[in-house]
Formats: sequence, structure tokens, C-alpha cells
Amino acid sequence: MTLGEYTLSFPIWVEFGNGTSERAGEVIDAKGWESALLVTDQGIRAAGILDGVEASLEAAGIEYAVYDEVEPNPTTEMVTDALETLTDGGFDVVVAVGGGSVIDTAKCATLLKTNDGPLPEYEVNTPEDVTAGSIENHTHPLITIPTTAGTGSEVDYWAVITAPDREFKMAIGQPPLYPDGPYLGADVSLVDPELTASLPPRQTAATGFDAFSHALENHVAAGAPELVKPYTRHVMGLVPEHLPDAYETGAMEAREQLLFGSHMAGFCENFAGFGAIHSLAEVTGGMYPEIPHGEAIAVFTPPVMRYNLEEYPA
Repeated sequence: MTLGEYTLSFPIWVEFGNGTSERAGEVIDAKGWESALLVTDQGIRAAGILDGVEASLEAAGIEYAVYDEVEPNPTTEMVTDALETLTDGGFDVVVAVGGGSVIDTAKCATLLKTNDGPLPEYEVNTPEDVTAGSIENHTHPLITIPTTAGTGSEVDYWAVITAPDREFKMAIGQPPLYPDGPYLGADVSLVDPELTASLPPRQTAATGFDAFSHALENHVAAGAPELVKPYTRHVMGLVPEHLPDAYETGAMEAREQLLFGSHMAGFCENFAGFGAIHSLAEVTGGMYPEIPHGEAIAVFTPPVMRYNLEEYPA
């Protein structure tokens, strides 16, 4: 058995647990930042999920503004809009509170704040693209606070943004290529299960299956190092065990387990790749942005796995 090759670099400070989102103000103050732009969507703001984060910023004396125009399957135009708000306000740090769409939008806005060029210049389609070093400067400071248990975007080095003119979802990203090197992602992630409590059943199911698929594809990806296998195995067992309860009853213990699984799968994404399931789902999402990503993943998983089992039974 080959162990596979990998480079382990994980510069993101992570805090996991109930109530951690309410430490945002304390963390920002400790870093010496004085102002923040909260990036989110209107549904999260209307549901009051932002309240605890805002209260923590106010308690720490942090000046802030809210950008809540992110929509599902975010586009390059949304990134540009968020970037303009960030630049015009001169904020020291971005705080992304939301699911993958919100976090990916914030990631790309912080990328373009410190690196020149339009977003497509940072698109990655091959391993060579990933290691090309297109991101030359450290991105603008970013704190991620996930509100769904699915994407793992709070701790990975990737973002997916739709280019409407191409009807195509671009993969944007870069891991650190050398010690203390620039990467696409957060400086700090506050992972708070309580923020997933109000997630509706349909979204709970879709995002939960997305987390499962991350672990599945990372586990069987060509060249996936043995480093990730214990984590991916654990997540593939954890999601089926707890997703039904989270979907049917919304039990917090089940939601906590799902967020942990999503978080671990997101970590594994930094060291292994995806396959046909995500490729097909992303193409579909680019052409039909009204289709939720997790639901597209669920549709394509059975036929892809049947094909893989028939063609590569080992």
C-alpha cells in the first residue's frame, strides 16, 4: 500500500463548539483589527442568526457594516459588489457568516482586495493550475462562521463562483505552496453548531449529503494520501447515522455531529481531490443556478458510484 504524497500546512485557527461565534469581537480585538465587514445573506440576517455576532462586535468596540446581498450559487458580479463594499469602507477584516455561497463570495472578495486581475485569472482546472502560484499576495484578513453543515468551505482553500457569461462554475483556489505562503481561505474559523439550529429540513438534507459526498470522493480520489482516510471513513459513517435525526427532529446533538463531519470533510478537501460527482454537479449548477448544489450532488452520486464500482471494482 502506498501512503501517497502530501504537504501538511493548515494555517487556519479553528474554534469548534456551541457559542464560539460570539467570540468574534474578542478575536478581532485580539488581532488588533478595529473594523469589520460582515458578509452574509438576507435570509440569515432576517432569521436573527447574525445577532450574536453583531453583539460580540459591539461589546468589543468594533465598528462594522453588513453586506447581505449574497445569493445561492454566487456570481462574479456578487464578488465584485462585495469587493467594492470592502474597499470603499476600508474594513480591517471580513467576517463571513453563512453557508458555502456566503463564504466563497467573501473568500474571493478578500483575494481580489490584495491581488490584481479579474477573478477568472485565478481559476484552477488542473493540478498544474493549483501549484502555479497565481495568488501572489496574502489575502485580506477573513474570519469564517458557517451556518450550514455541508460545504466545509470555512476551512478549505477553495471557492466556487459562477461566471454567468459562460454558464460555468469556476473553481478558484490555492493552498500554501511554501511555509507561510499565501492561500485562499480564512485566518480564523469559528464553528458554532448552534447557528445551524434553524436550518430547514430540506437544506439540512442537501447540505448533509454534500458533506458525505466530500468524504466519499476524497476517500477514493486518485492519489488521495492515507492521511485523510481515517477522517473520511469517520465522516462517511457519521453522516448516515445523524442526518435522519437532524432532518426529522432538528436535534442539536445530531446537528453538532453533522457540523463536525462537514468540518472534517472540508479539512480533507485540502489534501485530496474530487471526481465525477462534483464535476457533474458543478456543470449542472452553472447552467441551472436555481438547483441547490447538495441536491445535484444527491442526484449524481448513485449513477457515478455504480459506474465506478463496475469499471474499477477494486
